Amino acid sequence: MKKLYKIIVMLLFGASILYAGNGLSQPHLVSTTPSPNDDNVPPNTTLSFTFDSTIVENSIKPHTITLKQKEPSKQKIKGNISVVNKNTLIFAPQQQLEKGVYDVKVKSLKLKDPDTNEIKPKTKWQKFIAWLCGLVYDDINDCPLCQYVCNIQNNIKTKPINYKFKVKNDAPKVLSITANQTLIELSEHNSTQLIITATYDNNSSEDITQRAAYTSSDSSVADVDKGLLTTYTEGSATIQADYGNKSITIQVEVYEMIEGHLLPHEPNNPDATLLGVDANSNSVRDEVERWIYKDMPTYHHPEIERVIAMQKAKAHQMALVDPTNQNDEVVNAIHRSVSCWFYYRSLKNLPMDGAVQEFSSKLTDTSFNTKERLKTYFDYDYSLKGRAFSGSLPSINDCDTNIDSMQ
Repeated sequence: MKKLYKIIVMLLFGASILYAGNGLSQPHLVSTTPSPNDDNVPPNTTLSFTFDSTIVENSIKPHTITLKQKEPSKQKIKGNISVVNKNTLIFAPQQQLEKGVYDVKVKSLKLKDPDTNEIKPKTKWQKFIAWLCGLVYDDINDCPLCQYVCNIQNNIKTKPINYKFKVKNDAPKVLSITANQTLIELSEHNSTQLIITATYDNNSSEDITQRAAYTSSDSSVADVDKGLLTTYTEGSATIQADYGNKSITIQVEVYEMIEGHLLPHEPNNPDATLLGVDANSNSVRDEVERWIYKDMPTYHHPEIERVIAMQKAKAHQMALVDPTNQNDEVVNAIHRSVSCWFYYRSLKNLPMDGAVQEFSSKLTDTSFNTKERLKTYFDYDYSLKGRAFSGSLPSINDCDTNIDSMQ
């Protein structure tokens, strides 16, 4: 009987050494998914490692977790690493796992030690800051500068983890992936959440947003992290999402915003044609619209003056589209835009400072900035020769936008 007990003790001791060697019995490690030596792991599994302390995120590197298929073929599985709830490390494979044996390795990382909150300066610089804080604070732990510089908490270093698991079932093949948005238009420094869905050959579908791989054609314009798209500067970018050898592209247009107005991009060749470029189809040429919001001189109430300028720019564009002034639509539009300006001046009791004349002159020069456009405008003006038009008192009805409600 003693021999049996001895054998059991030796087996347990050997198992404990084996477990300690693969890092599975280390302190602070609460759970792992999949479990070690699990022989029935689903193909769409996500690896997770939960600790009893907060993970120091800057200790996580691109290769902190590696997953490799060992049998039947040898291949490295790409995936996305993230931290959930501060204490769980996640590895989301970028593809369904095929049937076979897998080896997972987790490199050493750092945890915040919950039992130490005392500042312990180590370097000469930290000791100098601690001394400096000591001149002002009775307790250097209360000094914000020392809290920032002197490592207010010590860190716990985990042991590496290494074990195997087995995927028993064949993974369904990915037929396609789709995105909830394929054209995104946003202002600078904005964000939106993508949702990527995979459809499989077994008629099932799955949200794989966190598992897909994302690349941006211009990360200075827009980029994606775990499905969250963030914009930076004005421009265009194409986002590609990849999963299971399938991909989808998402077009991103990032616009500069002024006073809540999204400006169209600067056109490459705005004067190549008579009508120019109007990418946002608002009946104002893009370079004129950008001039109105970025460079046009304003006088008293810029927001209102830009709105009126947009109305007049639309009327000018109408003259280029129809210089024959069919049904007097062009002349009426131009008269209404001028009348709106006079109504605005009366509404705000503006001084007679020549702003109307300067406003009109500069906008006209910008609208008819080439010989072809100027000639077309003269053709329109000539069509009015010999005609007389009756006027009326300016009113809010002459304005395309209710400027009464604008400050």
